[in-house]
Amino acid sequence: MSVKLPKKEFDLLLDNTKQKGLLLHSKFKEHTSTAIIAAFSFLIALAWRDLVTKLVENYVKPSTLINHPYLSELISALIITAFSVAAIIFVSKWAGKEN
Repeated sequence: MSVKLPKKEFDLLLDNTKQKGLLLHSKFKEHTSTAIIAAFSFLIALAWRDLVTKLVENYVKPSTLINHPYLSELISALIITAFSVAAIIFVSKWAGKEN
């Protein structure tokens, strides 16, 4: 059994379906690009983590590192966390809506 819709209602239904399809496509692209950017950001963070860890290990006294082997990782984590929080605040303000 098929139901025939009047042309006007069919056109409205078709237009509504097209709009929802375009919205779905737009949201898919938005979320995909966000995921890709997040992946590249993670790679960048790993590179900076290695650099900061090596710098801390070179500037902290060897005797201190022997007595406290995790001290360089702690200092690195604090530096990277502070930098990351500042970057998140900056990007959030930059991407925010203007009043």
